[in-house]
Amino acid sequence: MSAKIRASDVREEYGDLPKEEILDELVDKVLEIEKLKKKLRKYENPHTPSSKQGFDKPHAQGIPVGRKLGKKSGHEGKTRILDKPTQTIEVIASVNPSNGSRNIVKTGEYEERIITDFKIEKTVKLYKVYYYRDLRTGEVFLASHPDLPDKGIFGKNIIALANLLHFENRVTVAGVANIFTNVFEIPMTPPTALDICKRGADAVCHKYEEIGKELKASDVVNADETGSNQNGKSEWLWGFFTSTLAFFVFFSRRGGDILEMALGKNFNGKIGCDGWSTYKVFSEKHGILLQRCWAHLIREVKYICKDVKDLDAAYVWIKDIFEKVKKARALKTKLIRQKKYHELIAELDQWTQIYSSYKQTRNLVTLIKNGKESWFTCVLYPEIEPTNNLAERGIRKFVILEKIMGCLRSEQGKKTTQIMMSLFGTWKLQGLNSYKELRAIL
Repeated sequence: MSAKIRASDVREEYGDLPKEEILDELVDKVLEIEKLKKKLRKYENPHTPSSKQGFDKPHAQGIPVGRKLGKKSGHEGKTRILDKPTQTIEVIASVNPSNGSRNIVKTGEYEERIITDFKIEKTVKLYKVYYYRDLRTGEVFLASHPDLPDKGIFGKNIIALANLLHFENRVTVAGVANIFTNVFEIPMTPPTALDICKRGADAVCHKYEEIGKELKASDVVNADETGSNQNGKSEWLWGFFTSTLAFFVFFSRRGGDILEMALGKNFNGKIGCDGWSTYKVFSEKHGILLQRCWAHLIREVKYICKDVKDLDAAYVWIKDIFEKVKKARALKTKLIRQKKYHELIAELDQWTQIYSSYKQTRNLVTLIKNGKESWFTCVLYPEIEPTNNLAERGIRKFVILEKIMGCLRSEQGKKTTQIMMSLFGTWKLQGLNSYKELRAIL
């Protein structure tokens, strides 16, 4: 590690140089600093996830983090439902282990239920499929059975579990093949595991389309998008979410008519979103109400204003407005909420008027003005959240999955991914058992 540079050392180094040389050196240093600042902004900005800021996390600096062990104040707690035992074992003693005495008598008992094992058994069934001829028409056909797959030798249980492992639990296809080969004793290669996932997606494609239709009829939709990579080619994965639906679709651009494709031209609900211009264009074109994300705004203001002289109050104020928004949503009558709605708009306008004179906050002021009344839609319509956290949480699973697998490598891979992530995401929001739901459809 290099020694700490002191001001006296710098003065000594440059003290005897001509003024012109010092100015040249200063210009070079300023240009280099600006270049480094630009590079640093890729990692330190209000949109950078915490996973990319590891060097700046408190625990990386030796600062204690986390809460104290134990339940949080007011936590109700939850007791695990006891499993019904399949066998009872009496644990008895014939001798005192501390002194070897056999002069002992039983005085009581207590019960302990232990999950000691689970059963994994490969089942192979031989299906004798008979041909039949229709004596009236001469047509020859095969008998059918619901457990016979349309393709391959793997049944619905294996197809369902392979998809659950890969898309819901983010196991690589090589890992899926390894689990089946070594745990279930069903030999499988990674290409086979990938093909099994494709078969599952093909079989439930109609359910994916049903989710898309339900989405178009929804009253509130939260949307978000994230970059994707198909063999080095940049694309975008869009996620649309309600309280009970998740719908993913890949699109070649971040803008364009993606919202019309996903939500339809006749969509008349409300959209929770970030500040991307595509949402504003769709809103103005079809008269759709937007709710801009307060979490995004607060991060922006914090990044610019917190701990900055004369601007720290701006951060405190914007947080105070957000607290008022949350309280206003709880007001019972729409008339009272409308009054509070106009008061909050006026207060945010006051914020922009005051801080429009500061150079550092001019972009923030523009951001807020572009949102207009969309910052307070949630006050008039409490059914929509003031943040876009629902969509951000929903789309994060793909971000992690892509980091694990590197990139998508085919159009079929994109199709399989958007279908299976939509179904698993929907079932999770509905509180259903994803494995059982998929198996039932298959």
